[in-house]
Amino acid sequence: MGSVMRTTQRSESENSFFKKFENNNGTLVKFWMRFESAIDQQRHTQKKSDNDNKHTFPKMKTQCPIERHAARVYTHAVFDEFQEEIKMSTNGLGARGFTEENEIELTKVKDSLRGRVFDVHFRPGTYEATCSCRKFERAGIICRHIIWNYSSNGVQSIPESYVVRRWRKDAVYDASDGKEIIDRKQIEMTKLWSEIHETVGVLRGKDKDDIETLSNLIRDFREKLSPSAEELTKQQEIEQLLGCKANKEITILPPKHAKNKGSGKRILSKKTKVEALLSKPKRMCNNCKQMAHHDKRNCPNPFSEHPQQSIELSSDEYEDEEEDDESSG
Repeated sequence: MGSVMRTTQRSESENSFFKKFENNNGTLVKFWMRFESAIDQQRHTQKKSDNDNKHTFPKMKTQCPIERHAARVYTHAVFDEFQEEIKMSTNGLGARGFTEENEIELTKVKDSLRGRVFDVHFRPGTYEATCSCRKFERAGIICRHIIWNYSSNGVQSIPESYVVRRWRKDAVYDASDGKEIIDRKQIEMTKLWSEIHETVGVLRGKDKDDIETLSNLIRDFREKLSPSAEELTKQQEIEQLLGCKANKEITILPPKHAKNKGSGKRILSKKTKVEALLSKPKRMCNNCKQMAHHDKRNCPNPFSEHPQQSIELSSDEYEDEEEDDESSG
């Protein structure tokens, strides 16, 4: 399941994230526990980011009014990327041509860092702008060339049509497209979780009776919401999670215990081999004609039958060989 999720249903950034928590050697139970840990970490990071976006304000790096407006609208992560575009709009950009046709101004902006000229179309009445670099179409934020054009025309803020909803700080609180009730419910749930955490934190310095009183109140309220709910056993919870019931007849049994450390044979020492060899009865060797623990194939004296013929030559044969060497030389 981990390999399927990592290769077909997650982006590359999610792949690197989940690889920190699971591997292909773990069991299904370990995978499920590690997956829950990964999701908890993502929730913690998301809540921390929401808190920073709500209660902190990023540092300004230019005097451009559009930068301050973007800091109030965008989240910190998107604003960092947008701030880089604002910085680059004040460095190395300049006009190389200007034409006007049908209430649309065409400005050719020279980008010295990229070494190219980009066409920026601007409509003064509605503040609509497009650029040939297509930064907004690709990333959802306006490029440095449009920002430069806005600053030249005195535009103080980003038009609403160029602020993508998913990049906004108040994306959860927008009441558009009939999502106001759902968003309000999410807000109330967030406030309720905050109150619960604060109440539990206050109980740390209280007596045990106060803790039991709060536990009883929560238990009574839960029973009031679901009076017919029965407490499930662990087996029933697993069946409810998987959506099927366990078979009463078990046909699949765990495998038998197998050795995983070699074949079970140990390496014998030299002393053990010698003792085993001496314990065997002796037999006649056809080569050396002695009673020993070897035979003709592994006899220590392989030339014992004809030692003079196999090792050294006679004097007559030696003289014949010397004469043959002189004639050949």
